[in-house]
Amino acid sequence: MEEAKFLEDEFEADIDLTPLIDVVFMLLLFFILASTFSAPVLKVALPAARTAERTADDPARLTLSVDAAGTLYHLDAPMSLADLPELLAAGGEGEVELRVDRAAPFDAFVGVMDQLRACGRSHVLIGAKPD
Repeated sequence: MEEAKFLEDEFEADIDLTPLIDVVFMLLLFFILASTFSAPVLKVALPAARTAERTADDPARLTLSVDAAGTLYHLDAPMSLADLPELLAAGGEGEVELRVDRAAPFDAFVGVMDQLRACGRSHVLIGAKPD
């Protein structure tokens, strides 16, 4: 008899949603802060070309950029032409992509290409946007 009375009693089951809401707000705060503290990206206005083709992204590819002032960059950090042979030696024999701003002086482009060829890198991908 005692078991029947036990089954007839109602249970009060309360679920406290406070920890769940705290976690959701923490995740929201994390993603908002992570997006505002992201590293700035070097802005390079690539020239347009009719024959430009999109290439597959290759993480092993060494990407060099020249901004409108003619400054050479690797991974958004400025560098000099004298540092280029050391960077190429450390980077292995992978492809090199050169992204030159359309307002950059032509001397900067020629200087980088000359240094690349002096280091034995004659196959260079030159970045352009499709026309």
